[in-house]
Amino acid sequence: MRAVPGLLALLVGAGLIGGPWWSSTLAKSDYPLVIVLGIVFAAIGIFAALPDSWTRLRTLSFALFMGTFGFVCAALALTPLHPAADGTWAIAGIPGFVSGAPIPWWARLIAGFFAIVCLGTAVLGVWGLVRDLFGRMPEGGADPPA
Repeated sequence: MRAVPGLLALLVGAGLIGGPWWSSTLAKSDYPLVIVLGIVFAAIGIFAALPDSWTRLRTLSFALFMGTFGFVCAALALTPLHPAADGTWAIAGIPGFVSGAPIPWWARLIAGFFAIVCLGTAVLGVWGLVRDLFGRMPEGGADPPA
């Protein structure tokens, strides 16, 4: 029963990831945004749904969530200062976003801070997972004699 909220988030994420293939009204320019949001929801849903005893898979899913959310924050922090000639904005290289004004400097600072924290957390999570999987040494801490 504890996994139900996580499964709900996972289903929402899977629906968003599959959105470009099943939606006939979704514009092609929105595909990357919908897929990235789907990855965010699916990754945190997997993390919440897994039992505590599955530490490696929980670590991987949490690192995926933090990395994806960090990239979203970095894309917002690094948006252009001025709109394109047609009046739209390109966020993370995806043109066509409509906004009334550019992102304020204080919002860029906050998004940049969260990008650094989230991407750093993702890197540290993956590093710990790799170290746990491949860095184990036999009892005693040394390689066995040949």
